[in-house]
Amino acid sequence: MRLGAPPAPSRRTPRRRGTWEGGAALGALALAWGALGALAWGALGAPARASTCEEVAAVPDALQVAWVAPLGRRVGADASLEVVRVSDLRARAREVGGADRVLQVLGLLGRKPTEGQRERAWQVVVFDVRAEWLCRPVEEVEEGALLGGVPTCTGDEVGPARGHRKGWTGCGYSLDTGASTRGLDVFRVDWETASTNGFCLMPLQRFLDGA
Repeated sequence: MRLGAPPAPSRRTPRRRGTWEGGAALGALALAWGALGALAWGALGAPARASTCEEVAAVPDALQVAWVAPLGRRVGADASLEVVRVSDLRARAREVGGADRVLQVLGLLGRKPTEGQRERAWQVVVFDVRAEWLCRPVEEVEEGALLGGVPTCTGDEVGPARGHRKGWTGCGYSLDTGASTRGLDVFRVDWETASTNGFCLMPLQRFLDGA
């Protein structure tokens, strides 16, 4: 869940006769401090909101996307997948090198993974899709609004996808958990639609060897 600012008082307490005249001034001062604290919380502690998100890149009408998941994971036909552009994934893989760092770029692996997490096997499934089949998981914007030629997601697809909570930003791109910087633009598409033109499945390391 995303953290917000502390709630403001729903109403002021009526001023009573005989109370200290400076009470109103102190109340105003307290409200001012509360507002300042809310701003500081938003700047320092809260995750990025759509209003503070960076722009996402436009995509062509036809493109290749990749779904990265633990090896052997199966999903239903209507399951929503979080995918990234194959070209983006290959380019970033060449930059960061190594499966662990690629998984961190995708938000699938924490900053300090355990030995068991590092040894886990992963798969990459590549699809040929149309931009109109995709949506961007962006919070606090009108559902269905076009961003870079792709509509924003609606309903449950707006929230973090399975396994991606570590790298969730609500901005339409992942958080690189290893560097605490922007990762890759992400999209959602259901398996049945994504696999319309077939798919190619391979181990993550094989994908990286060809990057």
